[in-house]
Formats: sequence, structure tokens, C-alpha cells
Amino acid sequence: MLPETFMLFLKEKNQNATAGFNKHIKDIKSRLSQAMPNHAILPSAVLTFDTLMAFLSLFIALYLRIGDEFLEYTPEFILKNMLVFSLVSASIFFWMQTHRAIWRYVSLEDMIPLALATILTTILFYPLMLLMAQQESLPRSVPIINALVLIMLLGLPRFIYRSIHDQHLLQKRRANAEALIPVLLIGNGDSTELFIREVLHSPSLPYNPLALITFEKDEVGRQIHGVPILGTLDELDEIIESLDEEKHPPRQIIITESNLLKTQKQLVSKAAIAHGLTVMHMLQHFSMDVIDEEFEEIQAELDLE
Repeated sequence: MLPETFMLFLKEKNQNATAGFNKHIKDIKSRLSQAMPNHAILPSAVLTFDTLMAFLSLFIALYLRIGDEFLEYTPEFILKNMLVFSLVSASIFFWMQTHRAIWRYVSLEDMIPLALATILTTILFYPLMLLMAQQESLPRSVPIINALVLIMLLGLPRFIYRSIHDQHLLQKRRANAEALIPVLLIGNGDSTELFIREVLHSPSLPYNPLALITFEKDEVGRQIHGVPILGTLDELDEIIESLDEEKHPPRQIIITESNLLKTQKQLVSKAAIAHGLTVMHMLQHFSMDVIDEEFEEIQAELDLE
């Protein structure tokens, strides 16, 4: 009896200690979050990273310009130029707020402010470089080479991070592929490309684009974001049959274009009826709507035929 009571006592004491420790950890996290807001951590780290890249870029540009001859310069002179350039860069980056862009959503539009910041930094650094050139001087072409190197050092890590993030999303989609609705897309315009891009990067859109149906024969055999263009609208019925044979049958047809002709709608409706597919139309903001009365009239005309 005594050992059992003693074990219960130890178990209760251990639970109390664990609860107290967890409460202590929560208090520490709460104080840290109040002292340093979460939204300020990542931008400050990005600003530090960009400044470090600016510090290294001048050395790389100098080596690209003169090769092993950079050993003829004194380390103090090179280090002084690198420090001055990195400080000027940090000031411009902070002023233009280039460090506040979220890396996992980076695009070419985000590279424009970075390129402008690099050009402005180069312009401001050039007279400072001439002032520091007393007994030693850097080649006049180094700032131009440095600007190209810095843009590469700033942009490449961002796009690598974006690529890793996108691959992670694709892996999650592949893991949940059975829960996604296989669809066949009708369209070849900007709205089609935007739909595919959003589907691939948004877990809230439960669609799996199997293939594209285009209106132009020149695009057959190509692809948009990895989704193949299998044929034209005239070949819709054969394409659905081939997907059925490959055991990848679509469950829905989604029309991503807003201006289909009546003859084109007839082809889509006829194929959907023959294979028992639901026809959807993409509206604004990626909302979907089942095809309206116009397609019902087409279906009735086909039944009469």
C-alpha cells in the first residue's frame, strides 16, 4: 500500500512541476513577444542579410575586375571601401524599405525596388570611392560590376527561397491528391494561367488540373505551369476518352474564358453530357458557378437532335 501511495504522490508532484515549467515558458515567450514584436524580427534579419551581401559584393566585383592583382592592395584599403559601401547600402535599403517584402511571395516586381536601391547606392558610393582614393584607388569600372553582382546576390536567395516554398506546397498537394477534384480546363488566356497558378499555390482551391483545351492548334503539345495542352476544343471528346483510358478521368470541366461562342459551348455541353461531367464556369475571384440556363438550352437542343 505504501509504495502505491508513494508512486501516486510522485506522479502528482511531477504533473505539478511540468505544469509550472510550461507556465514559466509561456511567461518568457509572452515577455519576448512584447519586447520584440514578431513582425519586426524577419525584416531586421533581411536588412542584416542584404547589408552583408553588399559588404561581400564589392570584394567579389574587385576580384572579377582585376583577378589576383587585388592582393597588391592593402587589406585596410579594401576593408574601408567595403565598410563604406555596406553602410551606404544599408541606409538606402532602410530608406526604401526593400527588406519588408515577404520572400515566399517574391516576384519580379519586388526586384525593381532592389535594382533601384542598388543603382542609387552605386551613385552615392562613387564620389566616396574617389575621396578614399589617396595612395590607392579602385578601378573606375568596379562600381558598375559591383551593381550587377549585388543585384544577383540580393535576388538569387529570394528566388531560391520562393522556389523551395513552392516545392513544399506542391509536395503537400501531391500528398493530398486523392482529396482534390480532377478537372479539365477550357481556355488558353491570362485567366487560365492565373487560375492554374492560384490552384497550385492555394490549398483552399481543391482542384487538380489534368490538362488544358486550347482554341489554337499552335499551342498543342505545350504546357502552362506544368499542365499540358492536349488539344483543341474539337478534340475534347477524344481527350476525355484518352484520360479515361489512362485512369485519370476528370470529374469536372472548368471554363476559364468568359467569351465562348455558342458553337464552342455546344461542343463542351455535348462532351460533358456524353461523359457525365459537371461543367463549371470561373467567375471573379476564383469563385465557381455551375453552367447556367444557356447551357441547359443547348442541352435541350442536343436532345432534340
